[in-house]
Amino acid sequence: MSPKTSLKVASVLAASSLLLAACGDNGDSDADWPDSNLEMLIGFEAGGTPDLLGRGIADQLEDEHGINVTSTNRTGGASTIALNEALSAEADGTTLALATSNVLLWQPLVEEGLEYTQTEGYEALAKVGESAFSLMVAADGEFDTMDDFIEAAEAGEELGVAVTGEGAQTDLTVQLLNEQNGWNLRSVPYTDGAGEGILAVLRGEVDAQISTTAGVQGQIDSGEIEILSILADETEPLNPDVPTLDEFGLEVPMGTTFYVVTSDEVDEEVREDMADALEDIVESEDWAAHLEEIGLPNAVLDYDDTQDEIEDLISQYELLEP
Repeated sequence: MSPKTSLKVASVLAASSLLLAACGDNGDSDADWPDSNLEMLIGFEAGGTPDLLGRGIADQLEDEHGINVTSTNRTGGASTIALNEALSAEADGTTLALATSNVLLWQPLVEEGLEYTQTEGYEALAKVGESAFSLMVAADGEFDTMDDFIEAAEAGEELGVAVTGEGAQTDLTVQLLNEQNGWNLRSVPYTDGAGEGILAVLRGEVDAQISTTAGVQGQIDSGEIEILSILADETEPLNPDVPTLDEFGLEVPMGTTFYVVTSDEVDEEVREDMADALEDIVESEDWAAHLEEIGLPNAVLDYDDTQDEIEDLISQYELLEP
């Protein structure tokens, strides 16, 4: 082979190697997520705990990956409207939803026509937070302490309690308190969230509200609203002096957990990339600081542990199955 021919062959081989390497790089980048703008659907009003979590994840994705994430509040249907929309969108990994344990695991038991069941139609990618509920009243209302509320409930009074929707986790909490204690609490749904319900408490339309505190912490700090009890066995960071329900000898009902989900029809490799990216976020110091700022414990899970938790929760919801 002549020197010129050898040079030509070497040049062709080098060019081919570069082309193959470039193709390999493109293949890897195609599998990386996110590589385009995203939408985060949130089935709750702006300002509440789910909204703060959903928008927090969106902000972290933007900061980490240099993309735009549009956070959209789509309220109604105990947040099934937002989740249905996310799961029926094109399964290309660009649509996420912030979902609660209630919408994933209870609503399929009581509502027909959803895009999912307890175990199919969605993929929970990571647990991004959890929150106990609190029992709150107007500071100038009838009840000064949790003991006062318990006394009225055990006397058989029908007490109206604002909840975030019929069949919502807050509504189930009212049902559990009635079943566990023989009370006669009456759920009054306010589907636009805790902010609407707390206004009803202040107007005297209901006796109390059961919700998370993050969306109404301003009224708590101002002294308009008083928390009678945290419905848990541990205090919460923003209100550490409030007594927990177990201090009154009462059984603690379930709280609520929050997940980022997508359609289970998204390509498996893309879903793995999504889970990895979200794991990096929820296990970061920035996310721990965000949870502390909004008054939530640092209770997060990666993909595998999230699947285990959902299996455990399904067995608990079966006890309440209608």
